[in-house]
Amino acid sequence: MKINKRFVCFGIAIFIGLSLGVEVKGQQVVVGDKPYKNDLTLVESKLRIGDLPGAIATLDTIIANYPDAAEVYYAKALLFGQARNLEVAIPLAEKAFEIEPKNLLFANYLVELHKSSANLSAAIPVVDRVISVYPDNASLYREKIMLLHATKQTDGALASYDEAVKRFGKSDSLDVIKAEILVDTKRQDEAVTLLNPWVDKSSSIRQVYSTLAFIYLDKKQPKKAVEILNKGLNNSKDDLLYLDLADAYTGEGKSKPAFDALKQAFESANVDYADKYRAMFTMLSGKSNLELEQIQELANILVLKYPRVADSHVAKGDILWRRGKLQEARSLFLTAIGINRGHIDAWRMLMNVELALNEADHAIAHGFEALESNPNNPMLLYFTGLAYMVKDDTDNARKMMESALDNSGQENTYLQSLIYAGLGDLYHKLKMAEVSDVAYEEAIKLDSTNATAMNNYAYYLSERNEKLDVAEKFSKQSNELEPSSATFQDTYAWVLFKQEKYKESLKWIEKAVRGSSPSAVLYDHYGDILYKNGNTKEAVKQWQKALSMQDAGSSLDLEKLKSKVEKKSYVE
Repeated sequence: MKINKRFVCFGIAIFIGLSLGVEVKGQQVVVGDKPYKNDLTLVESKLRIGDLPGAIATLDTIIANYPDAAEVYYAKALLFGQARNLEVAIPLAEKAFEIEPKNLLFANYLVELHKSSANLSAAIPVVDRVISVYPDNASLYREKIMLLHATKQTDGALASYDEAVKRFGKSDSLDVIKAEILVDTKRQDEAVTLLNPWVDKSSSIRQVYSTLAFIYLDKKQPKKAVEILNKGLNNSKDDLLYLDLADAYTGEGKSKPAFDALKQAFESANVDYADKYRAMFTMLSGKSNLELEQIQELANILVLKYPRVADSHVAKGDILWRRGKLQEARSLFLTAIGINRGHIDAWRMLMNVELALNEADHAIAHGFEALESNPNNPMLLYFTGLAYMVKDDTDNARKMMESALDNSGQENTYLQSLIYAGLGDLYHKLKMAEVSDVAYEEAIKLDSTNATAMNNYAYYLSERNEKLDVAEKFSKQSNELEPSSATFQDTYAWVLFKQEKYKESLKWIEKAVRGSSPSAVLYDHYGDILYKNGNTKEAVKQWQKALSMQDAGSSLDLEKLKSKVEKKSYVE
């Protein structure tokens, strides 16, 4: 569990307003009648028309003429910080704070910049300097405690807690911070002892209850977690606790109350969208016992309450897609990209749905449309390549896939693995077996859970009667990763068949037939395996089924299949 940042004194959302001053969440560095106030008004006008270089040049001129203008350094730091140029922003903020060490606004921002640069250790001396100026500001001590713990100086953090208690007395806000530290250091019982008195005193701080509930859930005591959270809802009136309550009910195995708690949170105007979306993302990741219909109802609430947020429509579309309502899902994804053309997941899901609808041309068109707004994006290049593969346009598929690989250097290994696996499929189609094998092996090396790459690689090796030991290894792994996939079971049966392990092969092919609506290929494999197990009569029946299926010609050698039926014998 991480330290709860809602207690961080310096956790202030930054935005710029340079009309006679710099405004930060309603607070303003007042410029008043200083001689450069008109220049700052000019800076604001330049920002309004998008002339960032001009605004910075004006700030530089002010600094040159007034080297002690702390608020101007601060304003410039804000601009560079907003652009994520922290190497420039931090020295500017340090200069502003150096000139006016009593200015909490400047100190706040400097600490936030150090946090953004992942240099928490550098923030601690800033807080110490402010404490020396404002020794009676309790929030500064809370900030220091959390920074020390976050930088693995837990003993120092606890010493700072003791110092704060000595100076200000015990408080629920201080004790929550210490409890979080105790939980992180596996001292849960001490945390419970520390927080329970605040429950008895009806503390209005949400984290008192959420921390205790976390501990009780960790101890497999969901009933106590539910009890404490209900007290928290009554005492704190903080609807965010409904999300914790849903977890507690889930721990009790009570899906209906869990859903009701989630619904309360989603309908509450006092719960931030980000918290609701995190809960939705967790559900969409499969970490929930709720039915798709229930998740759909929660997604409907998001769309109704946040109609201009693209993620709301993407979430709802994702659920519709999973429920097989592809046209409705497509409509939601189109709405999402209408709101935000930079939403890569919305484009990806739109193209995926269109491929599922056998509308590859639409998917390709949307791929190029997406790439206009997001040039060289490897995910979009990859899916456009997939669409070309569906159309058997291997030339364009190869261009897109290889371009996706060329542009994937900064991406996570999951996406890189997908691209290599796609290239493996494509190179196989182009009869480039050696290159295809290398691509599959790289895909599996990058992502040891890429079951599809394992399955496809194993199947194509078995078809070539090559490296059957490798094929068996990867096919077995793919079935361990996805034990309910009939396709993967069929592949494993076929690999075992090629290894002449006929009895074991029969077990797997029968499992595949039971678990799916068999394809012509599967029936053909079933017939071959039955024949090798001495059941010629049943084998012929399966070959006949394969022959009768309309898609047989797309995947099978029909002449060979007919020969098996006529000769009532396996044909190599």
